[in-house]
Amino acid sequence: MAARYNPTLDTLARCVAACVAVALGAVLADSAARHDFAGIQPLKHLGAAVSLYVAVGAAVGVASFVWVTVVQHLTRPLKARAPRARVAVRAAMYGALAVAAFTSTAFWTFSGRVARGGWLGTVGPYLLLGAVLLAAATLALVQGRAARAAREGRRAGLAMAAALAVVGVGVVVVDLTVLVGVYRRLHTALEVSAGVLLGCACFTGLLLLARRDRARVAARRLTLVAALWALCFLVSPGLRGWHEGALAHTGRNPVYIGRMLRRLQVAKATLRGEDLGEMRENRLAALLDQYDVDKLTRDPRWDAGWSEPPAARAAGAEAAEIRKEAADYNVLVYYVDTLRSDVAYDDEVMPNAAAFARQAMKFERAYSTGSDTLRALPTLLGGSYDGLAKSPGSLLDVARRRKIETSLFIPDSAADFLGLHLPEFAFDETHRVPDHAQGGVWGYGADQPTAGPMVDRMLSWLSQRGSKQFFAWMFNFDVHNWRELDRTYVYGSAERYHVPDEGPWNWRYRVVARSLDEHFGRLLKGLEDLDLTDRTIVLFLSDHGEALGYNGFWIHSTFLWEPLLRVPIALRIPGVPPVAIDEVASLIDIAPTMARLLDPNPPMNGYHGQDLLGFLASPPPPRRLPLLAGAVSDQQMARVGLIEGQQKLVLPLEWGAPELYDLTAPDPDQVDLAALRSRETLRLMSTLLRSPMFLAAQAELERAGP
Repeated sequence: MAARYNPTLDTLARCVAACVAVALGAVLADSAARHDFAGIQPLKHLGAAVSLYVAVGAAVGVASFVWVTVVQHLTRPLKARAPRARVAVRAAMYGALAVAAFTSTAFWTFSGRVARGGWLGTVGPYLLLGAVLLAAATLALVQGRAARAAREGRRAGLAMAAALAVVGVGVVVVDLTVLVGVYRRLHTALEVSAGVLLGCACFTGLLLLARRDRARVAARRLTLVAALWALCFLVSPGLRGWHEGALAHTGRNPVYIGRMLRRLQVAKATLRGEDLGEMRENRLAALLDQYDVDKLTRDPRWDAGWSEPPAARAAGAEAAEIRKEAADYNVLVYYVDTLRSDVAYDDEVMPNAAAFARQAMKFERAYSTGSDTLRALPTLLGGSYDGLAKSPGSLLDVARRRKIETSLFIPDSAADFLGLHLPEFAFDETHRVPDHAQGGVWGYGADQPTAGPMVDRMLSWLSQRGSKQFFAWMFNFDVHNWRELDRTYVYGSAERYHVPDEGPWNWRYRVVARSLDEHFGRLLKGLEDLDLTDRTIVLFLSDHGEALGYNGFWIHSTFLWEPLLRVPIALRIPGVPPVAIDEVASLIDIAPTMARLLDPNPPMNGYHGQDLLGFLASPPPPRRLPLLAGAVSDQQMARVGLIEGQQKLVLPLEWGAPELYDLTAPDPDQVDLAALRSRETLRLMSTLLRSPMFLAAQAELERAGP
């Protein structure tokens, strides 16, 4: 029996069916991008994800139908008198809706300090919103033509639907592979854009199928089932709670499902009359209750006076002799922003750095205190998780107490960035090297290499100083800018240094690292030629790593994965024999180590790290405090972590569900063991919740407000 044609019902059915189809596509895309299936129950995950997205798809479909109906009703008077005007007005209404949806994102995009200070900060948001208006209106016109062609059974309808689908899939690919997890607003904008494009494509396809009675009946039945399921989901707290529990792990790798779950949690809190601040407070209270923490009080261990572990005293005489000689040595810090430890120690990519590390105290398991510069550099300088203000003495303070002139060699873009965000990073003299773009580059605006010019500048500077003691810091930014550096320079370096196309890391990253390494070798040779090698302490290190495609993530920040936290630390002290140390070390250890090298009696209380010379003892000493690390997203703390022995605990602040990883595993960040090792998770969580890193993150979120 033929299904009776009902335009209103059929439009509703197509809206719901199209949105459900897009929702199921989101689950499929999420599954393709997800990297944690080894540590979860896949069938339970997929069942919960599909049922969640069917409910969401049905709700969005009904909302879309309401909007379409409103637009049709408001423009109906123009249908007979001015059909072209009606089409234009409808397109303008869809454009206005898009502008309303994207307004906050547009102004956020141009809210950074650099953009805000120029004309771009004033005009940029309106230019972007104008582009959004034009794009949405154009899409509405294209969709209208596609719908008419589909109703008439013309192939043009299918062609336009396919084109919309291709563009939508392209947006999905960008969303899941570019800047993954970094900017929530940007990802939301991409997700909405992809959903609209794919929804339009599905709607047009359903119009083509609607010429068949069976297709119309199937769409109506799907609408009924999906709507009933969405209603059940809406009215059943138990059902929503089950989904939250079954999908709690998605916070580790927040692709589409994790993002959607968070939106639903925010919506639920809003309906209860809570703002985001209250939502975070309630989640924290639940977390404290779960881990039997009465209140957030700082563990006294973090405020205890600095003490050397007993095992380190076995190397006391040797270390004391080293320090006695080192007090008159020069110090050269070769700092490479965004350099991974596995790259730095690779003989094929960085032969000079790898050879230098073999001639020094090489720390093979060194960790950063964060996955971005502003989390790592202050603790490197000050040796305290409480910030530079509470450090007993930063590296620069130690040098100044010894009346040693401090000098910084740094690219312009890095100097501008740190001048805004870390003004304490100030030296007696600063040698800036230009690196700003010739023609414009998004980001820091730096596409010119500086590793070579900075070495030239430093060698010239050293040759003019004679025997005067110095504390010099070379801030290398080329590896940080591996994506933006001038193409001619990159390809020329690849040819000059014979960098192969194939390799374990991104080719461009390897090329830039290889080029920088060549200049590091020149610097070491220059020290030797100037007879400075035997009286200069050289410290080679990085602030954090780079993901380079790990879990679909290419840059840094946001996460606390091993590729982001593991850094090279190689300390060459004249007279100290080379040694490879496999114990856990950290950037937090640099300040107390250098303080004792340069100052015979420095103040030590307040340092959270320990003296790296203690690792010369056999057996090496245990750490007196665990290592801490933090990661930011959208300029707010997103994760805090703790490393103790062979275990790493990570707490996503937004989710409140701890993750435990075994650092001896081939890929430690892939399998969460928190549920299997509940006792260890409880112990480490109790430590983390009373640590300065967590308490500072919590205070930051409270200051941020809703």
